[in-house]
Amino acid sequence: MSFPGRVLLLVGLCALAAAPARAFYRPSGHCPVPPGAVAVSAPGFYARAGTTYMLDRDVSSPVTGFILGEDVVLDLNGYTLTFADCGYGHVPDYGFEQGGQGWDFSQAPGAKVVNTEDVHIFIGKKILSLAAGDQIVSGWVELPLAGRSYLAMCGVAKMDMRVSLYVEDSSGAEVRVETIYGDSKRVSCPTEDRGPRLGGGFVTAHLQGLPAGRYRVRVKALTDCLVDQIDIRPAMDVGVAVIGGTRPWAQNDQLYEGDPVAFFDLTKPGTVEPLDSLPRATGGTVTIRNGVIRSAARGVLSWGVQSTASGVKVILDNVRVINQGINATAVDVPQGTLTDCRFDIDTPFIINRHVSEHAVVLRGSEPSELSYCEFYGGQGCLNFLGPHSSIHHNLFVNRQTVTNHYCVMARGDSSKVFANRFEPEIGSGLEVFRHKFIDIFDNDFIIQAAPPTCEYGHEEYSTTAIRIADYNAAPGEEAGCWGNRVYNNRMTITGRAYLRYEGYIPMAWAVFYSASGGPNYFFGNEITVTQLNPEAGPRAEAAAFYVGGGTIGGEFFRNRISANVPPIWVASPYGGAHQVVFRENTLIRAAGAPVDWKPVRMGWMPREDCIATGIEFRSNTIQGAPFGVQATDQAHSYIVYWTLKLRVEGPAGTALPEREVTMADRSGKVVFTGRTDSRGELSTELQEYAFSGGKQAESSPYTVTCGGVKRKVELKADTTLTLTLKK
Repeated sequence: MSFPGRVLLLVGLCALAAAPARAFYRPSGHCPVPPGAVAVSAPGFYARAGTTYMLDRDVSSPVTGFILGEDVVLDLNGYTLTFADCGYGHVPDYGFEQGGQGWDFSQAPGAKVVNTEDVHIFIGKKILSLAAGDQIVSGWVELPLAGRSYLAMCGVAKMDMRVSLYVEDSSGAEVRVETIYGDSKRVSCPTEDRGPRLGGGFVTAHLQGLPAGRYRVRVKALTDCLVDQIDIRPAMDVGVAVIGGTRPWAQNDQLYEGDPVAFFDLTKPGTVEPLDSLPRATGGTVTIRNGVIRSAARGVLSWGVQSTASGVKVILDNVRVINQGINATAVDVPQGTLTDCRFDIDTPFIINRHVSEHAVVLRGSEPSELSYCEFYGGQGCLNFLGPHSSIHHNLFVNRQTVTNHYCVMARGDSSKVFANRFEPEIGSGLEVFRHKFIDIFDNDFIIQAAPPTCEYGHEEYSTTAIRIADYNAAPGEEAGCWGNRVYNNRMTITGRAYLRYEGYIPMAWAVFYSASGGPNYFFGNEITVTQLNPEAGPRAEAAAFYVGGGTIGGEFFRNRISANVPPIWVASPYGGAHQVVFRENTLIRAAGAPVDWKPVRMGWMPREDCIATGIEFRSNTIQGAPFGVQATDQAHSYIVYWTLKLRVEGPAGTALPEREVTMADRSGKVVFTGRTDSRGELSTELQEYAFSGGKQAESSPYTVTCGGVKRKVELKADTTLTLTLKK
C-alpha cells in the first residue's frame, strides 16, 4: 500500500532530505540558531515559557537527557540526543546464547543450557534449565555511575516457577538495599521467592544509592525453573522528560501491581513529587521536533519521551525515537499530537505483560492525534486512552512476543482509526476491549499465523486483524463493548502450520469477536483468507470471522470474503455464541478449497459450551458452492433466510403496480402479504429452514400468488421471479 503524499512545511532555511519509500520521518539538515532562540549544547533543564531551545550539536547524557518546562519548543535541529550514554555493560552471556560462558554452575548440578525451540519459547535460541535448589552466579558487570537506579533482573518462563534474586559486590558480599517508595520503605534487593504472572516475565531487584564498581548476580531456583536474560541494567532513564509529579514505584512487587513507574531518581524522598531543583509543568504545550532521540544502553524501563504532566499536551513533529531493552518505550504522555515520526523499538519481552506498555502510550483522558507515523518493533505499537482520538495514516510493524500487546490497543471511546497499514512481523492488529463507539475503517491489515510464544507454546494461539471483546459483560453493562463499527477495511489473513512444535495450533483470523454487552457492526470489508497448510487439518486454523466466547449479538453484513477454508466459524473453541446475524455477505470458495467446502463452520466438540443458538444467516451470496453449515453434533440452532425479488407484469411486459401478492410456505401457511410498488416490484426475506434440536425444519418451497397466477419457488439462494398476468 502506498499512502497519500503529504506536504511538509519547511521552517526558516531548513530543508528536509529525501526519505525512503513510505517513510514519513525525514532527517533534516542543521540550521544556524536564529535570533530569539536559545542554543543548546548539553543536557539539562530547559523551562523558560515561550522559549524555543535549539540544538547546535549532538548531545549525550549518562542518564536522562533534557527536562522541559511548559510552553517550550525543543528543536533538535537535525541532531541526535543520546541518553543513558555511560558505557553501561552487561553480565557476560546474560542470555546463555554462548552456553553459559562466564557463569559459575558449581552449586547447580541440575543446570543445563537448552534450546528454546525444544523446551520452551522465551527470548533468543537458548534458555537455562535449573532444578529446585540450584544456585548460579554470574560473571562481573561494571556499574560505571554511582547513586543512580539499576535493576538486577532474571527472566522466568512460567508463572509457577519461583526464584530468589541476589546481587553481590566486588568482595562477594551480598548487597542489601532498602528503598523509600512514596511514603513507605521496602527491601528492594534482594528479591526472594518470587515468580512472574501468567505469560512469563521478570523478577527484579532495584538497586539505588550504590557506589560505582563491579557487581554480579546470584540466582537460586526454588522450583524447577527455566531462566534467561539475567543481568544488571540502567533503569528508568528518559530522553526528554516533562514532569508533573513522579511515580516512584520500582520495587519488584510494585511492577506487578500495575501503577506505571516514572522519574524515580528525580523524586524527593518520601513523596511523589520531583526534586525542588527540577522544573515542573502543569499546563500548556511542549513541542519537540526535527531530530533523533536514542538510548545508548540496552537498559530496562526506559523512555524516549515521558510526561507525567496531565495538563500538558506534547507535540512531536518529525522526530525519530530509537530505544532498546526490556520495557523500552518510545513515548509515554497523557495527551499528544504526533506527526511524521518514526519509532524503532527493540524490546524482546517485558517485565509484566499484564500492564499496558507499548511503544507509544497516550494514557490521559483528553483526545490525542497520531498521524503519518511509522512503528517498527515493540511489544505493541500504540495504546491510547483518550476519547475522540484520531489515529490515521500510520504504519504499524509490531514484533509481538507477549500476549495481548497488539499493534494498537484502542481504549478511547468514540475515536476513529482509519487509513492505517497494520503489517506486524509477529502478532495481531487492533483490539477494542470494553470500549464503545470506535470507528475502524479504511485500514489495511496483513496478518499471519504466529510461531509459538512463551505463554502459548503447546496449545491454541490466535493472531487476528481485529479483536473485539468484553469477557461476558452483561447486556448494557458499563464494562461492555458495543457500538463499535468496523467497515471498509482490507484484510489479508494467512494461516499456516508449525508442525515442528508438538501440540501447538496456530490460528489466524480477520475478526475475533467475543462481546456480549451490546451489538457491534462489521460491514463492507474485503477479506482474503489463505490457509497455506490445509493438509494439516486441526493443527492449523484460519477464518475470516471467529465468533465465540459468550458472544451475544453482533452484525456482519455486506462483507466480501474469499477463503479456501470456511470463512465463518461461529461457536468457536473460545466458547458459544447467541443471536449473531450474518447478512448480505459474499462468500467465495477460493482456489485450493476442498471439494466439500462449506461457508460456515459451527461448534467445537471438546468443549460442551461451544454452542451456537439463535444465529441468523440472511441473504448471503455464496460463490463456487451452495450454502452449507459444517456443524458439530451439538445443540445448535440457526435460521437461514433468502431474499425473493418479485416483478409482476402484463402480457406485453408492462409493470403492474399495486397488485396484491401472497406467499405461502410449504405447509400452505401464508407468511407474506403485500402489494407491488410503482414499478410492479416487491422484495421480501423468507425463511428457507430453521435448524434446532438436531433437526432441520423446511419452509421452502413457497407458493407465490398474484392475480390468480401461482408459482412455486424453491429458495436456496437469493431469487428473482417474474409473474406474468393475463390482464
